Order: sequence, then structure tokens, then C-alpha cells
Amino acid sequence: MTLGANRVADPGAGVESVGVTAIDPGPRPVATAGGGGAGTPSADRAGRPGLRPVDHAERAAGCGGLTATASVVADADGRRPRIRWTQAWPIVVRPTGDARVHLVHGAGGPLGGDALALDVRVGTGATLAVRSAGATIVQPGRAAAPARWDFGVVVGTGATLDWAPEPTVVTARADYRTSMRIDLAAGARAVVREVVVLGRNGGAGGRYRGRLDLTVGGHPLLAHTTVLDGEDPALCGPGGIAGGRAVGTLLVVGDAAGAATAAASDPVASAGARAPGDLAPGERGDVRWAWTDLAGPGRALFAVGEPGAVIALLAAAAI
Repeated sequence: MTLGANRVADPGAGVESVGVTAIDPGPRPVATAGGGGAGTPSADRAGRPGLRPVDHAERAAGCGGLTATASVVADADGRRPRIRWTQAWPIVVRPTGDARVHLVHGAGGPLGGDALALDVRVGTGATLAVRSAGATIVQPGRAAAPARWDFGVVVGTGATLDWAPEPTVVTARADYRTSMRIDLAAGARAVVREVVVLGRNGGAGGRYRGRLDLTVGGHPLLAHTTVLDGEDPALCGPGGIAGGRAVGTLLVVGDAAGAATAAASDPVASAGARAPGDLAPGERGDVRWAWTDLAGPGRALFAVGEPGAVIALLAAAAI
């Protein structure tokens, strides 16, 4: 989801067609699909499980932005993985391996008023890694409404999801809202990394509110909301991020929980074995962290500090 130079479609993007979306959240044209499947129109956002329908009152509050929904489906076709996708401007999906896709933002932003969504399905026994081509740079727009990204993820039995996009940077005066719902079947595995940074280097940060909901086998396992505001002294003070610019979240759920977050109490120094109850908080240099044992097959790591230190911490703990 890289920052584009402007909001003009790149004629050399290498896709057969690009669907330019309108404010109307109904069915929209999309670009081509790959990996053995043809492109299909995006369904209405209200019809996609786990995705938040467009709030018309919220949209009417500003002058409007881009609205787009994309999807990625990974299946295990014998020994060969198969990835199918749809994309809608400005969301561009690029398969970059047998079981990996990169997300690219084909226009500047997201900007205020944009309403974007991604629907991810990982079929039984399949594996999918989701990355981004660069950091997501959220900027204020002419619209009074916030920018939105909604993610709905379903991981089937015996399937594996590895979600690790580049950090999201919320610039000054920007207002960004995200929601991510992850539904894992019994026996599924997921490692999810997210990093949010307030402001560019040396700049003030905007507002961010991110909702994360996780279910395993139909049972709720985690409901977590992160609220940040670079101009709110309380949220930036000792009771909040305490002067740090970045907040990181790592989820390791399912069979992966026994290995990937079996990191030592200092996950920067070691990603080796740890006892299930050894979840002591820690501090090292420019980062502070705490583990949480979930009431099910999973653990969560929350970290706050300087961007580079937070990114390194999550990367080490996810090994």
C-alpha cells in the first residue's frame, strides 16, 4: 500500500483493465484476477462477511473520497498453491510468489473520505503470506470523514496465514480508522503483525482508531481497540504511549502459537523457547512490550516505542 505520486492511474500498471470506483458502495468493476481464475466484480461491501458496510452519514459529512473493495483467495490445489484475486482502484494486488501477495496503493493516501476494504480467504490446507510494497501513508483529505481500511479474513482448517504489511504512518491532521476481523477454523494458524507510526520523522501524528477481532473455531478469542492521537497530551503521556511514536501488535494463533511466540522474555535478544506462563513485560532501549496469553490457542504481544525498535521487536518475536 505504497504512497503514490498522485491520483492518476499508471497506464503501465500491467493489468488488462482498471475499475475506477465511485462513492456509491454498490458493485464496482475490478481489474483482472490471476492464478487460474478470471476477474469477478466486487460484491457490495455489506455482503462481505466481516467487512464494515459503508456509513452513508459518515460519507455525507465530507465531499467524498475513493471507495474500493478487493479480494484474495488462496487454495491448496494438490501440491500446487493457487491464488485468485480481484482488485479495484486504488487497491492493487500483485502475486509475488506461489503463496504470497503484495498490496500496492495505486494513489496517494489513503486520504480523508476514502473507504477501502480487503476480503481474504485462505482455503483448507492452504498457505498465504500478505505483504505490502511499502508503508501506508495516511494523509488528510478535503473530506471531513476519516479514511477507512476494513479487513475481513477467514482461514480454513489446517491453513496458515502470515500477515505482515509494512508500517502505517498517520500524518498530522489525518484521521484513520481500521477494522480487522480474523476468523480461524479449528486447526488453522495465523501470525499477524501490525505497526502504526504517528507522523513522519520529526512531524506530529494524526488520529488513529483500530479495531481487531479474532475468533477461533467460532469462539471469540480477542476484541482489541487501539486509540492514538498525536495531538492529545493524555494519549501521548505516561498513561498512553509515553512519548513513543510507534505501536506494534503481534498475534500468534493456533498451532503456530507454540513456536512463533515461544520467544524469550526479551524477544529482541532471543526467539527461543519460553514457558507458557512466562509472559513478563520488558523494556529495552527505545521499546517497551508486554505479552498476553489469550484464552485459547494464542498469544498477543503489544509494544510501544520508536518505530525501528518496535519493528525489530515484532520481527524477532515472530520467528
